[in-house]
Amino acid sequence: MFQHSRFFDPTEGDNREYAADDFAQFFTNFLGNGFFNGLSISANDSMTVTVSSGAAFIEGYQYTNGSSLDLTLDSADSTQDRIDRIVLRLDKFGDRYIRAFVKKGETATNPVPPELTRNDYFYELSLAKIKVTAGKSYIDSTQITDERGDHDVCGRVQVARTVQDQINTVDVRQPSHAPDRYAEGIVQFYTSGDNLALWLGSIDIDYQNIYGRSSDQLRAYVHTVANRTNTAVQEITIFDWAYQRNYQIYGVFRRASNAIGASVAWGDWVEIPVVVDSGTFNQGNGRWKKYSDGWMTINFQDTEELRTNTTSGALYYNLKRFDYPQSFIERPIVTPVLRNIPGSSYVQFPGVRTLTATYVEIYQICTTADRPGLLGYKAEGRWR
Repeated sequence: MFQHSRFFDPTEGDNREYAADDFAQFFTNFLGNGFFNGLSISANDSMTVTVSSGAAFIEGYQYTNGSSLDLTLDSADSTQDRIDRIVLRLDKFGDRYIRAFVKKGETATNPVPPELTRNDYFYELSLAKIKVTAGKSYIDSTQITDERGDHDVCGRVQVARTVQDQINTVDVRQPSHAPDRYAEGIVQFYTSGDNLALWLGSIDIDYQNIYGRSSDQLRAYVHTVANRTNTAVQEITIFDWAYQRNYQIYGVFRRASNAIGASVAWGDWVEIPVVVDSGTFNQGNGRWKKYSDGWMTINFQDTEELRTNTTSGALYYNLKRFDYPQSFIERPIVTPVLRNIPGSSYVQFPGVRTLTATYVEIYQICTTADRPGLLGYKAEGRWR
């Protein structure tokens, strides 16, 4: 059986020596590839571009650019474009370095950037793509595409994959676990199935009645930030696992504790309403929002002028029906709105005539006949 441990001081008769690769393997346990900071690419209105100062991490090896670095691209082709890349290249066994290079692409009618080399000997990160336009003698900012944020080709240094895999396995907790079961700092994991049912139960959620989904159709992300002598705050986000449902978020809840000790209990869950769906209607004159706690708001301002052309005693009125773009499950709270036409001066006011879960009828009432106005409303109530 092979067992390996490191790093220890040498002693007489036991000369402990370590290779650079030993350190690199150690760092890959908890740091992933990417850039730490800086390393942006800027144009100089010539065939050179500048790499700003910054740092990166590749396969356990660290890279620093201490000052601005100019790199020169080959001249453009006379008839066809090409796409070059500015890459950081790790050479592990040859010249043994990490350096910034121009990786030249192929000219073509529809050019594509060159593939990154990633094998046992070389590993490349792309900082930017540069379109080298046919016949053009310089590079400007419009030709540069920053790729530092693309995790497929670069990305920011983050928790290594070996650690992330365990986050969703050995770090999973149950809602009944006391705060002391969580490590200091950040603890996060995903949960589903029977364990998720326990979490939903701790929030007093009957998911099949409220969300209309079984536990195997839901997932939850639990994020805990804790300090042993101060506080712990925990947040759970419950969402749909189905692509067809756009991974809809059903709820976000938080609870807290004043420390992460064994005898300290969690406080009650508090729902943090988030917008789970929204839209506009009537050419943008109305907007609706659905929240994760089941509440919905609709705001609408009509642009079609209405006039008080019906008499009722000393008052004049008109009436209009508005269908909601999304239905409520019960009659909502509706606040009618009435605006006078700009430049006019007369007394009029709105009123609700008929109110249902799918539409509202609103009066336009005035003390003067044939006066124009613009009706609107704000409706608030439950969508589920």
